Amino acid sequence: MSRRNMLLLITTALGSYACFVRAEQNPYARYVAGGYSIIDRWALNEIPDQDLFEGAMRGMVDVLQKQGDEHSLFIDEEQRDLFRVELTQEFGGVGVRIRQLGDPPQLTIVGPPEPGTPAFSADIRSGDRIVALDGKPTAEMDMLDVLKLMRGTTGQEVVLSIVHQGEATVEDITLVRAIITVESIRGDLRNKDGTWIFRLESDPRIGYLRITSFGDKTEAELARALASLCGPAAEDSIAALILDVRDNYGGALDAAVGISDLFLRAGLPIVTTRGRNEVTRDRFVSTGSGGYVDKPLAILVNQNSASAAEILAACLQDYHRGVVIGQRSYGKGTVQRLMPIESGRSLLKLTSATYWRPSGRNIHRMKGDTEEDLWGVSPNEGFEVVLDDQQYLQWRNYRRRRDLLGKDGNGPLAEQLDKEDGKPPESFTDRAFEMAVSYLQATLGPLTPPAETNDQQAAQPPKS
Repeated sequence: MSRRNMLLLITTALGSYACFVRAEQNPYARYVAGGYSIIDRWALNEIPDQDLFEGAMRGMVDVLQKQGDEHSLFIDEEQRDLFRVELTQEFGGVGVRIRQLGDPPQLTIVGPPEPGTPAFSADIRSGDRIVALDGKPTAEMDMLDVLKLMRGTTGQEVVLSIVHQGEATVEDITLVRAIITVESIRGDLRNKDGTWIFRLESDPRIGYLRITSFGDKTEAELARALASLCGPAAEDSIAALILDVRDNYGGALDAAVGISDLFLRAGLPIVTTRGRNEVTRDRFVSTGSGGYVDKPLAILVNQNSASAAEILAACLQDYHRGVVIGQRSYGKGTVQRLMPIESGRSLLKLTSATYWRPSGRNIHRMKGDTEEDLWGVSPNEGFEVVLDDQQYLQWRNYRRRRDLLGKDGNGPLAEQLDKEDGKPPESFTDRAFEMAVSYLQATLGPLTPPAETNDQQAAQPPKS
């Protein structure tokens, strides 16, 4: 027997023994295995092993949820890759955003293709309908089936059958999949080349960074955006910054810690996690190496800002590094660990700890908590901007239209989006954003007009 096979045999034997010992320590592990064997042998209908396994996992997670853990989740193989994209921020694809629009719904490309992607150099336009993928009609497909066909191994081809808006003929466009990076840092508007503008047009002293999620690349993305605004390559460094985490449902804890660290001096606890019986598990402390400890900050939150977004907002608020503006956040103060099962074919997202803000308070909203309880991250006094359901939908539609259609809200998709989402009122104002701008302008003082050039000065009449 080769040395490699001998090591494999020993490892397998040790693993089997460990499982046996654990099962002996917890008899319910034997009971579950026994129940599986009985069903497998005696059930009238022969059930696939995979279905029995997934049913058992979902049943155990369901017990956790009934006990108040609403965030643990079993992720089967079909959903695994879509879930991982949220954290890794990359996949094999072609670089278009898609949505079902119209009546009946039709798979539609919304917004221009992402710069540098396979679709960007092809004849693909915002508003195009995708009527087939690799020859398979999309009319009866749900979005999961669509994504399975559009995404895949890089270097492989996919054929999009396209009908341009206002035309009737079908054009087959063959694209070769490439690595698509999912951006998590956005500005207010895009440049003509599709890149984001991170400096406010109305006041260039103020930067604006929207953090849409916290993934593996978010910290690096934010650092690059800050460098473009404040670093050596910046023509004129910004003096203040708006961080917008509205509708940010969270993500990686490490990303929230790293971004918080950019704005803090050294030695300050950012967040602490605790396991069972509130035993401290991890304590994350600032390094002071971020270089942005003096910039005035405004942090925008709303009722959908959760988890990692709340860690960032709570940390900066507790150290008075920035003013929190908007609406009370969601109140998710638990940490989930992502564990591979079935050799990685499926995943278990398991709540394993709680997190505590620097002030020593856990912000988690428990079932049955009322508005008077201390959950979530509340805006600073005098900076609350509460939206009712209709106003929230108007803001969300305004933000989506601005991202897709630009400042003026025009383009081939405008009419379709108006029918689907409702057009925001002409006089619509993003009140939380405007409050942040006003606060920072008051902090910075009046905006100084640009200095006259020598030519302009020479053109002025001489003073007597």
